[in-house]
Amino acid sequence: TTMHPQGGGQPTDTGIITTRMDDDGKIDDDEGSDSYSAVIHKVTIDRSTGIVTHAGTITIPTNRMPRECNYEELFFPPNTPVKVTVDPTNRQLLSECHTAGHVVDAAMGKIDGTTNMPPIKGYHFLEGPYVEYKGAVDAKERDAFLDMLKVAFQELVDEDIPTVIQTLPISDAEPLCNRLARNFDLQNFVSPDDPDPTVRVVSTAGSTSPCGGTHARSTGVLKERGWCVKGLKCKKGVVRVRYGPVEQ
Repeated sequence: TTMHPQGGGQPTDTGIITTRMDDDGKIDDDEGSDSYSAVIHKVTIDRSTGIVTHAGTITIPTNRMPRECNYEELFFPPNTPVKVTVDPTNRQLLSECHTAGHVVDAAMGKIDGTTNMPPIKGYHFLEGPYVEYKGAVDAKERDAFLDMLKVAFQELVDEDIPTVIQTLPISDAEPLCNRLARNFDLQNFVSPDDPDPTVRVVSTAGSTSPCGGTHARSTGVLKERGWCVKGLKCKKGVVRVRYGPVEQ
């Protein structure tokens, strides 16, 4: 559906799936018909099968509730037309959070300059988001490094750079995503059975990577909530950069 499943460092979309049925158990577009809704709390995908599971709670009018039944099959049988409503507030927050993580990558590229610290992990959840890099920053230089990173992040936000999303053949995506560091094995992002594999590529503030997540339309969107770099931690060859909105 239009709901984004949890994965790639980004949490699940939430929302509501609704259908209407008449007294004979058939789909009815009449607004006056009984409405059956599933409030979706989590969406997951099985990468091996491509099956997406929407988990939540089905709401059924008490006057239509049978004593015994498989509720999913009765009210949401296969091929049933439904209306999918994504929670817009949650989607916007998650999109901003994910984009802000990519802006951290771009800011690191501005001050790091080369391939010294390639990104290795992104955690784009609202509770304590961060991006990790392979490398280290000398203890004596960390405060200055963090200050430069904060400035670089803010400059990119102020530039209001549009987010560019493309679906490209893997041969075209390879040089874009690995321009600064041989950091992405794009074969991990495609099906081995696909004869003409393509990769979804997201460019945020000049930082390009394979990504299946949702994003804000531009870096300038991050201004309203004051997304910013918040801290830096180095441990065992990993640099973790914490970020978030100003109120957190």
